[in-house]
Amino acid sequence: MCLTIPAKVVEVLEDGTAFVEQPGTKRKIINMIKAKPGEFVLLQQGMAVDKISEKEANETWALWSEAAQKH
Repeated sequence: MCLTIPAKVVEVLEDGTAFVEQPGTKRKIINMIKAKPGEFVLLQQGMAVDKISEKEANETWALWSEAAQKH
């Protein structure tokens, strides 16, 4: 089973990488799907593997936040 993590693309670099943001963090990833700034993606092992809607990303982040508060 693979875990994917939502992120928002904030900057795309010419070398095929991008900077993404998640609540509380910003990091560089491999932009496998050529996502553009402002788009939301799913990350797996440091690579963007699929696009998702902003709504889906926000719902996922909310669920993770809720789960973290319970532990």
